[in-house]
Order: sequence, then C-alpha cells, then structure tokens
Amino acid sequence: MNTKFKIELFDETEVERLPIHYKTIEYFEKFVAENILSEFKIILNTKWIHSFGIFFDSADYKNIPEHLKSFDGIEKYLVILPPNTFSKESIKSYSVQFFASKIKDNPKGEFIGFCEMMLDYIETFFVMNYKKVKETDFINIRQNVDWEYLKSIKYPADLKDQHFVGK
Repeated sequence: MNTKFKIELFDETEVERLPIHYKTIEYFEKFVAENILSEFKIILNTKWIHSFGIFFDSADYKNIPEHLKSFDGIEKYLVILPPNTFSKESIKSYSVQFFASKIKDNPKGEFIGFCEMMLDYIETFFVMNYKKVKETDFINIRQNVDWEYLKSIKYPADLKDQHFVGK
C-alpha cells in the first residue's frame, strides 16, 4: 500500500521523550488509513504524502505560553503547525507539538495518555482540514481503536524499538 499518511516521532533533546514503541505509530498510521482515509475517501488519490512529525513540548499544558495561545492550530492541548511543502518530493510536512505534561497527567498512565492524545490530534487535524469529517464522526471512529492490541505493545519500549528521528 502506498502510504499517504505518515507519522514520525522526533527527538531533539531526549529530555521529554516518551519511550513509544514503533508499532504504536504503525498502528495509528494503519488506523487512519482504514478508518478515515478510506472511509471518507480523502488524501488517497492525491500525489501528496502527508507527513506528521510529533514533537514533545516540555511546557506545562496548564500554563500554555502566550505565543502559543493565539495560534490558530492549538486545540485540545495540541499545536499543529501549517505544513511545509516539498513539491519535488510531493510531501506536505506538518509539525505537531504534544504537551508531555498532558500525557503524563493522564490518570490511565503515560502510554494511554499518549494514545488518547494521538486520537485527539487525528481528530483535530481531520476536522480542521476536511469538511467531510465532523467531530461527531469521531464518536464512531474512536470505538474502532483496538485498545487490547495497543496495551499489548511494550511500554516503555527499549531504545532500539523506539525509532525516533533524532538530532
């Protein structure tokens, strides 16, 4: 399958890095392809690859910095920056900031917090950018998450299984 939706975890400092197993990211890429792209018939027939770089922000989400509060892409404690377009490679590259403190504050634990934030991000991105996709659609989409599979993925993952894009 030609991937049109790609997620990468970026790590510049290793300070706020969460030890996420690469299989978690592969799961969400497949989840989006099956439950959103195919279902709503979006992105699949475009020449563009939508690439999302997830960065962990060390700022406390309860006290979001002023320069982020006014940003249009902030919602659900996420910051989705406008894409950088690489025409030659047909890539639209988005930077997405996850507030690590929001993930760590999840009462179900860090890993579930990360997964829930991934779902928030996926919902926010598609609702903001595709008129076909509504917030109400995500009630059903979220029910398709295979939590048993996700919980079976090792967390914290060994360094060799994290596959962060680094410095």
